[in-house]
Amino acid sequence: MNAAESPISVHGKCVVLTGAAGFLGTHMARALIEQSATLILLDRLTKKEALTHFKKNGIAIEETDYHECDIADPDALKQAAAAIEKNHGGINVLINNAAFNPKIENTKESGTFETYPLEKWEEELRVNLTGTMLTCKAMRPLMERGASIINIASIYGVVAPDQRIYPEGFEKPAVYGASKAGVISLTRHLASLWGKEGVRVNAVVYGGFENNQDRDFIQRYSDRIPLQRMGKPEEATGIILFLASGASSYATGATFTIDGGLTAW
Repeated sequence: MNAAESPISVHGKCVVLTGAAGFLGTHMARALIEQSATLILLDRLTKKEALTHFKKNGIAIEETDYHECDIADPDALKQAAAAIEKNHGGINVLINNAAFNPKIENTKESGTFETYPLEKWEEELRVNLTGTMLTCKAMRPLMERGASIINIASIYGVVAPDQRIYPEGFEKPAVYGASKAGVISLTRHLASLWGKEGVRVNAVVYGGFENNQDRDFIQRYSDRIPLQRMGKPEEATGIILFLASGASSYATGATFTIDGGLTAW
């Protein structure tokens, strides 16, 4: 059975992926291209920076299929949507992967919930929640019946972070979980709103994936997981291929949790 015949096939589907140059976005892009999807990539990197990044990661893309775009900027999204319509006509899949989630070493200065700067709170909400909403609005006119929207959420949109596993002096900001909980709620709202038009909207809740974290942190996190480890980034892509394909044609308004079992106890 070739890729086009597989029930979990994205062969020939036109897929828009935001946050494409990010950690998980890069792995999603590779998996989609390997499965013969037509991929349109959005990120905040300049085109030159993005092409260098993807080439370095062994991902071949056309210059016209990358768009420098801040998803929290309605005008930038409007321009990207117009270019996509001109070049491709319409899209089959939208993956809202772009998010603001700084690494631990870059956020220690943010302090506690009581001292967390308002401007940082508003910036993260603007990207993670408002940006997802704006992207759905901008890309919806390009979708026909049967299209799939995949919103990337987080385990911290479902449960609170266990602050004990983080380094001393660091507190995982509340805004990240609040924004991702909002993404899950937005997913259900849009699924109920657009279901009659045949557009499916689902959310993926990811747990922690290994990304060059401190060894002690990886161990503390793994101790809380039934599978006793963090995820490998390539393990994030299977659910994306499923939700992008016709194999998930009756799934909408759902939240798919990929967390190694963390929320099982």
